Amino acid sequence: MSYQIAHDVESKQRTNDIVAQESVTFEEILVSDQVLSGLKKSGFHKPSPIQLKAIPLGRCGFDLVVQAKSGTGKTCVFSVVALDSINPKSVSTQVIVLAPTREIALQIHDVVSAIGQDIANLSTQVFIGGTLVSDDRQKAKHCHIAIGSPGRIKQLISLGVLLVNNVRLFVLDEADKLIEEGSLQEQINWIYSTLPSNKQMLALSATYPEVLAQFLTKYMRQPTFVRLNPRDPSLLGLKQYYLVVSLCKLPHQLYEEKTRHIIDILSSIPYQQALVFSNYHTRAESLCQALNSAGWPSTFISGSMEQWRRTEAINRLKTYKCRILISTDLTSRGIDAQNVDMVINMDIPHEWETYMHRIGRAGRFGGHGTAISLVSPGNEVTRLHAIAAECNASIFPLPKDLLSLN
Repeated sequence: MSYQIAHDVESKQRTNDIVAQESVTFEEILVSDQVLSGLKKSGFHKPSPIQLKAIPLGRCGFDLVVQAKSGTGKTCVFSVVALDSINPKSVSTQVIVLAPTREIALQIHDVVSAIGQDIANLSTQVFIGGTLVSDDRQKAKHCHIAIGSPGRIKQLISLGVLLVNNVRLFVLDEADKLIEEGSLQEQINWIYSTLPSNKQMLALSATYPEVLAQFLTKYMRQPTFVRLNPRDPSLLGLKQYYLVVSLCKLPHQLYEEKTRHIIDILSSIPYQQALVFSNYHTRAESLCQALNSAGWPSTFISGSMEQWRRTEAINRLKTYKCRILISTDLTSRGIDAQNVDMVINMDIPHEWETYMHRIGRAGRFGGHGTAISLVSPGNEVTRLHAIAAECNASIFPLPKDLLSLN
């Protein structure tokens, strides 16, 4: 069975942050034959710059800190390293991958399974909340690569369901988000303490805050840093704009004003698929209802929804069954939908890292996209300018003639 996971690099012009200048193939970086076959069947033909730099180092067994822009191929990096490190003839768990959200864990599973499709007897399993532990017991009996959220992985290890004495690779995807919350840090600490001391460790993120550096020094053995864009995390093909809306004294009036502008934007600027971000669950749901009532078929997703509904919403986006997805920051990281080329911030995030991850949903893998932030005069304008300064981003006023963007 063939899974098309990679972006079709040849289908349109790509920016230089994902197109390697060197004419190097995956064969030349000595990827194993089975993994090479899976890469080709999945649509990966040439390594991106971060893949070219990081995969050979990872396959040599180095602990790695990998920092590169959103949408430049980091998941493929640790997938290849993981698949080339396991012994498929053994039924033991040999790789653990932690992700900050259930949706990212499910997406990682898709990528690893696709690239590993030609490895005989490979078992890659997902362990996340919102599912039955009894089902996990069966999956854990034969699992080479365990992918999941820290809470569920910790629970399964503590119950003796997931045996980790043969783990040789420990991966933290979206590492900065994983350590953002104290509870997740504690869970990761506990998981780390149960793993063999001679394991390899990879940490991957689009941003590298100082707190992450301090956290990783506790675990890694003289890590190698692979950093392509420490001062410019913006995707080259992404145009960033802001629109100052009318001043409103009451929150519901501001919501209505921003909703009107969002409908104007969706009506005026051609796009394939759009993500609209809100800081609040209730606002995301209300906006979804408003857009549907206005004739713009939309769906929404938030962390308070049941897991099956969250998975269904993401699948609808990826399979092009919905063009507009309204979300809280649940999908600001890691979700890779090839046709998303517009991001709208209904609310401004509190951290610049979150802003970068949000807008990174568009213009992925060297494509082109548009990000528009709606701000009210005063605090929101000030916060957006502060974010632009922190991440060295150029955010321009949205032209009055919206069609001039095209």
